Amino acid sequence: MAKIPVGATIAQAYRFAFGDFLKILGVMWPSMLLMWLPSLLMRKQMTALSAQMAAQDYSSLRQLWPLIFLFYLVAIVLIIVQVIGIAQLALGRHKGPVWFYFDLGKPVWRLIGSFLLLILAFIAGWIATLLGAFILGFILALITKALNIAAIAIGISVLVVIALFCAFVYCWIRLTFFLIPVVAAQEEGLALGRSWTLGLGNFWRMFAVFLATVGPFIVLEFVFVFGFMFKGITFPPPHATADQVAAYQAAIHARSAEMMNAIYSHWYIAYPLALVFVVVFYGLAVGAQCFAYRALTEGEASAPIAAN
Repeated sequence: MAKIPVGATIAQAYRFAFGDFLKILGVMWPSMLLMWLPSLLMRKQMTALSAQMAAQDYSSLRQLWPLIFLFYLVAIVLIIVQVIGIAQLALGRHKGPVWFYFDLGKPVWRLIGSFLLLILAFIAGWIATLLGAFILGFILALITKALNIAAIAIGISVLVVIALFCAFVYCWIRLTFFLIPVVAAQEEGLALGRSWTLGLGNFWRMFAVFLATVGPFIVLEFVFVFGFMFKGITFPPPHATADQVAAYQAAIHARSAEMMNAIYSHWYIAYPLALVFVVVFYGLAVGAQCFAYRALTEGEASAPIAAN
């Protein structure tokens, strides 16, 4: 059973994200431009919309929701285009100039289809879990009523919830960790099944790689949210009144509008910083998966995670 070289994979992912920064940028910038240009050109309208929402006036949002929904659908496709391009770069399969990439070929739609299938599978699993939880709750209620052991029933319920959460994390990582490189490498067959097979016996190694590459960005997000976005905002107490909840929501809306206005008014600073952030993030996240994939599929003799 092949094992992922954790240290080498993490090191190569960081070398790829920073050392090949300009190549990754060359893959991403056309799609990023298409994603960001509308909001940049409409920054006055978006600023006005943010002000209305801060005042809890959602009339304009209700009018614009079809356009916003369409924008998000297009944005998802453009993100997948970038992800496939970065994966092909990390796998040594990138064709054409390194300063420009835009390909709506089969891998893009196959990856979208795989994610849709994954969502459907998790919805089905969630429904089955709810049915199982209902049956388990009914049985525990009967046992508790008959034997008067409420503490044991609560303990069992907590353990079941923890077990379900662990199962979700396990399945998610097993199914998705190798999904992008499998699709980018254009392997035949069901991509989700192939990703699951490659992850056999490597869960903790995949989890360690995930934490080392994506974990720092999760920490940065928490620092940003609680250090800036929620700074100075008082959270409502556990049994808050309707007025307290309304005041908290108004403060959140006002802070969000303030941040949106700052982004749009200082776009020449915010957009370049965001671009650097997303290039490094995608370079690390996608690169780590691709180098782990190469380590498992190319064999030791072919230097599977050597830089290209």
